[in-house]
Amino acid sequence: MPSLRLIAWNCHHGSLSKCLADLAGYSPDVVFLQECAPAETLPLAGQFVARRINARKGIALGTPHAGYRLAKTRSRARAGRAFVCASVDGPVSFTALGIWGQTPHYVNDVMRTLDAYETVLRSGPSVVMGDLNSGTDLNKPGDPSNRHARVLARLTGLGLVSAYHAFHRVAHGREAHPTYRHLRNPLRPWHIDFCFVPAGWEGNLKHVDVIDGDDWAGRSDHLPLKIDFEF
Repeated sequence: MPSLRLIAWNCHHGSLSKCLADLAGYSPDVVFLQECAPAETLPLAGQFVARRINARKGIALGTPHAGYRLAKTRSRARAGRAFVCASVDGPVSFTALGIWGQTPHYVNDVMRTLDAYETVLRSGPSVVMGDLNSGTDLNKPGDPSNRHARVLARLTGLGLVSAYHAFHRVAHGREAHPTYRHLRNPLRPWHIDFCFVPAGWEGNLKHVDVIDGDDWAGRSDHLPLKIDFEF
């Protein structure tokens, strides 16, 4: 029975190799990192696609697992500012699109990438994950804002569901676990990191965790989102 573990983490800083070392104990099959240092060199083990976003920050999508292979998908015009897309081949094969929402209008930036990759996302099983910089202020739970609702509607229309919400059976706007603490303040929790997966995979979800604890709070203002499947 094949299994699959995905991790999405805005690591705030640090080299790609260091961030992967931090996650090594969780043995991800596919990982998407945001805000890592721009990758001048890739890790010796595994396959990664990295992209420089600015002078200090980059993103990277890849697999440290020898059983998986990645192939970068051709970039689409008019997409947002920080994304990377690749086909993933292995025990479970799919397209992975990683997005890090960018200023000044986070939702518009995310929507441009979803629109640009619509054909790719509709062509087969696809996963969209990352820090969308859009979501819920957990101090003010309620219905999603009109802006965030646009993103959710677009992803639903692409046949995708949020793994966290499907597994925990919670509505958007009612999340129990923060993925981001503004200015690292535990009194300012948000849920803005996501992993959207094919609706047909919902029954294969084994567990979805936000990895928390003092060590992780010290590494970044965001927490890793870990998703486990059994097929």
